Amino acid sequence: MSLSRRAVGALARRLGRPELTAAFFVDARQALREEVAIGAVLAGVLRADSTYVDVGANRGQVLREAVRLAPRGRHLAFEPIPAVADELAQAFPGVDCRRMALGARSETARFCHFRNLDGWSGLKRSPEISDARGAPEYIDVTVSTLDAEVGELTPRLVKIDVEGAELGVIEGARTVLSRAKPVVIFEHVASAASLYGTSSEDLWDLLAGLGYETFSLTGDGPFDRAAFARSATVVNWLARPTSP
Repeated sequence: MSLSRRAVGALARRLGRPELTAAFFVDARQALREEVAIGAVLAGVLRADSTYVDVGANRGQVLREAVRLAPRGRHLAFEPIPAVADELAQAFPGVDCRRMALGARSETARFCHFRNLDGWSGLKRSPEISDARGAPEYIDVTVSTLDAEVGELTPRLVKIDVEGAELGVIEGARTVLSRAKPVVIFEHVASAASLYGTSSEDLWDLLAGLGYETFSLTGDGPFDRAAFARSATVVNWLARPTSP
């Protein structure tokens, strides 16, 4: 990070004004736009009694807003890192917080937990994070499927942030996506997905086969298969069912 960016970032944090960083740096502007868009999507989709599902909830950054918007809903949150999952359960006593990862099938798997950067943790280790920076440890985690965990609930919105493993999560959610047709917010970066031997085309094909069209979270789209695959700037996406 450059000295100028570090200085602007420090000032923005001190003043509580994240838009100051966004005014100077393109990637920060994109991140701020996506943060605003997440809130707008939640507000537009969730009703007071809606069910929200958070896959890769971390410390509840998005879950908190969903609970505020849908205080009478039954919400599920999935987080495989034990200490983070325990913090999540304490912070959200009204949410069904489950200490597990989600994927295409039920199993026990090795999970790379970056103790210094837990938001980068995943079932595959990110090569972008060094040992010194991330302080990795490897733990065994329970993996289930969204179909098995959701049961007969009918979520209106599902958020997926799993550091490249999103194809497996959606493969394990075919039944609930076909039945409930929730809106899906998901993070997808091609380089992260490639760690799992999957591609952007694979993900687009799966969503299209389930009756979904794909947009950037900030509203561009719908993206066709080729455009989704070649996008290099969008990180957060929205999949919307083509029919109710």
